[in-house]
Amino acid sequence: MLGGLGSASTIDVPLYFDASMDEEEQDVLLYQLNESDAFSFSLIEEQDAEKRVALGEIPYAIHATAENYEMLIAADDANHVFIDQYVRQVYVDELRLQQVEQSTEDPRIREEIDQNLSDVPLRLASETVDGEEQGGGIDQRNQALFGMTLFFSIYTIIQSLSKVAEEKRTGTWNRMILSPVRKWQVYLGHLCYAFLIGFLQIVIIFAGFKYLFGYGVGDSFGSIVLAVACYTFAIVALGMLMLGLVKTLEQLNAVVPIVAVSMAMIGGAYWPIELVSNSIILAISKVLPITYAMEALKQIASNNHDFTALAQPLSILLLFGVVCMGIGINLMERKM
Repeated sequence: MLGGLGSASTIDVPLYFDASMDEEEQDVLLYQLNESDAFSFSLIEEQDAEKRVALGEIPYAIHATAENYEMLIAADDANHVFIDQYVRQVYVDELRLQQVEQSTEDPRIREEIDQNLSDVPLRLASETVDGEEQGGGIDQRNQALFGMTLFFSIYTIIQSLSKVAEEKRTGTWNRMILSPVRKWQVYLGHLCYAFLIGFLQIVIIFAGFKYLFGYGVGDSFGSIVLAVACYTFAIVALGMLMLGLVKTLEQLNAVVPIVAVSMAMIGGAYWPIELVSNSIILAISKVLPITYAMEALKQIASNNHDFTALAQPLSILLLFGVVCMGIGINLMERKM
């Protein structure tokens, strides 16, 4: 996924028009679609598109009509989510313009709207050290790096706590509790081990991509380390909660993939949460730690953050961790 995005982060999209559209309509729609720097729409013959999608030579293609469109999808490609959202927005904007034209009956209304949009008082832009200007938007390389790293770390962190489930099953845990070692020391040992494993995994990956591969993850690596520490603590606490709910190691192994994949999909690790419009999914994402970790990391990577902006997501991660840790340890104590 990281390698397929390319350095320019431009997604190529094959497109063919319906026979009902005239040449002028086709030219206008193609121009509107290619206004984004993130996508490059190129024409393809209908039969060629259907054949190549069916054979898996291209992952998708778009069949465009004057008022709607459809996507031909043969391969599981994450980019089709971005494309679908973008094309839908282009059609919605065009439909609104047509409705305004019909309601005002002013032939120059479209030109006036375009002029007003082009004369906005502020324009967000950034400039690289080489002087190359970059517009705002979704950095797909960082989206993939942050999302996949946080997603796979869930497995590492929670599986490192699976030793507790095994000790509970064999009775070793009860013997340790009865030993001279204090109970809080037993808990602290397992929690610190899981925290260090997950924390080091994430930090090493981010450091490698920043310093070896030149990924623009932000100038403040210390802020990244702080965000990773808060996220790791939250996932360790979630692991303790899951240990308190399950009875065997087999149950834990069955629950971890369900929880990890669900959190990644809803929390914005697989695709940007900004592209999601469903209010229910957005509401659920507000209680998932990966949502706030992604938010903090993106703010750091944009080099447009301050302490106040990071304080909210990191505070929520810590609060989530404290609540889950308290409930999880309480559940484990009741089972003994």
